[in-house]
Amino acid sequence: MTEITVTKAEKYIKNLLSEQMNKNFLFHSQSYASKTVKKANKILESSANENIDPDSVLLATWFLHAGFSIDYDNHVQESVYLATNFLQENSCPQNEITFVVQLIERAWKNDKPKNEAEAIVKDVCTWFYASEDFEEMLQLLRLELENFNGTNPDLDTWRLNYLEKLRIEHRYYTDFAKENWQEQKEENILSLISRLQKAEKTEKKEILKAKLKDESPQRAIQSLYRIELRNHIKLSDIADTKANILLSVNAIIISLLLANLIPKLDTPSNSYLIYPTVIFVLFSIASMIMSVLATRPKVDNTNVVEEDIKKKDTNFLFFGNFHAMELGDFKSKLRDIIKSKESIYDSLSMDLYYLGKVLQEKYRLLRWTYTVFIIGVILSVIAFGFALKYYGMEDELLDAVTPVPK
Repeated sequence: MTEITVTKAEKYIKNLLSEQMNKNFLFHSQSYASKTVKKANKILESSANENIDPDSVLLATWFLHAGFSIDYDNHVQESVYLATNFLQENSCPQNEITFVVQLIERAWKNDKPKNEAEAIVKDVCTWFYASEDFEEMLQLLRLELENFNGTNPDLDTWRLNYLEKLRIEHRYYTDFAKENWQEQKEENILSLISRLQKAEKTEKKEILKAKLKDESPQRAIQSLYRIELRNHIKLSDIADTKANILLSVNAIIISLLLANLIPKLDTPSNSYLIYPTVIFVLFSIASMIMSVLATRPKVDNTNVVEEDIKKKDTNFLFFGNFHAMELGDFKSKLRDIIKSKESIYDSLSMDLYYLGKVLQEKYRLLRWTYTVFIIGVILSVIAFGFALKYYGMEDELLDAVTPVPK
């Protein structure tokens, strides 16, 4: 082997990887191949064994991961095929080609190396086990496998598999790797164990939370009260809004009547409009009064007495029922309520019930208000039409038969 052949191999591999690599390759990149060769050079520089052929080791290292670019699942065979063709094209002796091929093949096996050259290639094949970026590289390798295989173990299972490899199956063989890489590899093992323990604790917490959530209906009960109380308050706001709309409409109608129609009623010729106008005004005033009654707040509840509160037959949470109490008495009653879940839920249930009663009264009055307004509008329109048709025509006939004074 010559240094020229190694240089040609470097150029050949870099061109091959740049052409074949795509976005699916996240780990076995051109950069990773170059770093692997640099690791091999460091081991060769530190080795005192003169029987090692550095060129053979470097050639095997360059082709070590090249097969991934051709066939991801059969990368070892493809690496051997690429190395054999390249060396034959560069007129290398067959025995040297066989040696390089053996270095590539044995680097991926779990058995012990037979010589120093095999030990170097086996160590550089797994140099990333001792990388300071081991966790990031491990995740990149997992994502790359997922890109090619479609499925892959979850991250914790993936870490567990590599933990077993690093602790049981893998070991470094060269003195350089033992002195410079073994310590970092052990730190990476501890890091994997720590991450797996954290993941296990997190999983146990999630399982416990889910179990407690399933067994205890407290969250569902609280959500029920919260949602129902919010809905009642929204319905009360809607009722007030409807009453205000009707109040505003009637106020506008009465203002227009006072400004435009009523001043004309003192004229004898417009007397036929008095009854329709009175009907319209009366119904508008009635609907305004009912709108005010629907929105009028009731604050003071004089019917609530001490015995009712003791019997828990009243809604103590409503401010109208406790606003007249002294602060000390209020605190005492509130402490009685929060002593147990049952009394809390009873109080919330009563609050919900009495809010519903208020809503029922409010919507009942509001329904009658709209009914009165609709009836008033209909009767007023009929009255105006009747007055215009009959009384208006009589006035025109009187004007026609009345002689004009000379």
